[in-house]
Amino acid sequence: MSQHKTLPDLGPALEQAMALIRSGRSDEAESLCRMLLQRFPSDADAHQLYGLVALCAGQAREAVARLSRAVALAPHIAHFYTNLATALQGSGLTDRAEPGYRRALRLIPGQAETAYNYGNLLVRKDQPDLAEALYRQAIALQPERGKYWSSLGNLHLGTRRESNALHAYGIAAAAGDHRVKTALNQGMAHQRLNQLPEAIAVYERLLAEDPNNAAAHWNRALALLVSGRLIEGWEEYEWRWKLTECPPRTLPQPVWTGEPLSGQTLLLHAEQGLGDTLQFVRYLPLLEGKLILECQPPLCRLLADSFPALTVVASGDPLPAFDVHLPLLSLPRLCRTRLDGIPASVPYLHAPDVPARPSARPGTLAVGVVWGGDPTHRNDQRRSLGRDALEALLAIPQVTFFSLQKGDRGRELADAAPADRPVLDLAPTIGDMADTAALIRQLDLIVTVDTSVAHLAGALGRPVCILLPYSPDWRWLLERQDSPWYPTAKLFRQSVPDDWLGVVRSLADHLATYDRSL
Repeated sequence: MSQHKTLPDLGPALEQAMALIRSGRSDEAESLCRMLLQRFPSDADAHQLYGLVALCAGQAREAVARLSRAVALAPHIAHFYTNLATALQGSGLTDRAEPGYRRALRLIPGQAETAYNYGNLLVRKDQPDLAEALYRQAIALQPERGKYWSSLGNLHLGTRRESNALHAYGIAAAAGDHRVKTALNQGMAHQRLNQLPEAIAVYERLLAEDPNNAAAHWNRALALLVSGRLIEGWEEYEWRWKLTECPPRTLPQPVWTGEPLSGQTLLLHAEQGLGDTLQFVRYLPLLEGKLILECQPPLCRLLADSFPALTVVASGDPLPAFDVHLPLLSLPRLCRTRLDGIPASVPYLHAPDVPARPSARPGTLAVGVVWGGDPTHRNDQRRSLGRDALEALLAIPQVTFFSLQKGDRGRELADAAPADRPVLDLAPTIGDMADTAALIRQLDLIVTVDTSVAHLAGALGRPVCILLPYSPDWRWLLERQDSPWYPTAKLFRQSVPDDWLGVVRSLADHLATYDRSL
């Protein structure tokens, strides 16, 4: 039988325990709750407070056991279910937590915090529509709670509704929610809408209060670079090594700071993706001294052939002796690269010969195509073509398409290519980037989304059409149709987010009048 009705001599002790919990004096609260449970082992409130002590101390699994006992003793108390569900959620037991939230809201529908916590759980379960309904329920009950608006803004940001996110963040800020994550996400929303001055202003306000916030520095770096403010951007870009997901390389030799090498050997180590390495090896001819480049295995043959004096080592292989080292993407900072001073002489990569040019239909352009990037990339959904856009691309007349698409996406060709104009899949002939480079050299033109092939074609000095999302990667800047990094590139941008069909139409117009002799 539940003993939820508090005994007269128990009430003051329970209030004291709650006060200790609220003041963060968890050890004292733990001792008091244990003493109460020795005297009143069947009191639901005592078990509830005992569970809250564990929950506030971050001991979610212990809290689950204690709060389960409280629920068993008083199954009609709504907030007992809420606290138990919160503990289950903290233990990673989301499937068990969800019924607890539902039961609590059935008992008392007007619980804003319960609706909010349930919404958080559904976000983690990737059920954004249901989560939004619960956030809005919490907001309707307590519209002055800034954290509710912030979480709604984060939900909008995660579902790519940036304007809605900014509206919610504005209300959250007015309500007094000035959490770091909220400010960072607000800046990110501005950045995705290409509102770069607003994004930079948000990051700078945050850095004025928290000068060592690595995420704010990193986001500011990207906003500065895409704005063309390269000198400032390179400085901020060094903050990547302070991010938890990007630990610096630990080597016993010192980091090179740009001084004359004077006979020393410099190790440059690739970082990030294949495209980043292809873009920044352009700096190698500017360096004097003995150089070693550690890079991704698919690039080794191509880079060794392109830079004969360079020692190329595959990532993971033993390193030869060296004196100083530097991450590859730190070179633009040391070289003080400005927008009007980018080393852009092409080709700076050289492809091996291939036996024969791929055979195109008479009177058509031979065009290599890549329509998707790495599916694991965090922005892949935005930078890769969907089915409708791919079909429209492959239907462009007066073109013979040759697929350079590697990986599982190559299977999309069978359904997307027109029956009367099949696409020749060259992927089975590609072993590494040198093979891709050899094929690119034999084609009239390359059409690609923002992948390593875009950088490869540009570095080879071959004509390349690069299809870009509305909010592009920093290196493509904004608005312009050319690239200061690659003189032979032409950029095709979304005029509104997610409009790949508009990009394909612009590309089709370009190809209709393309002069392969230029």
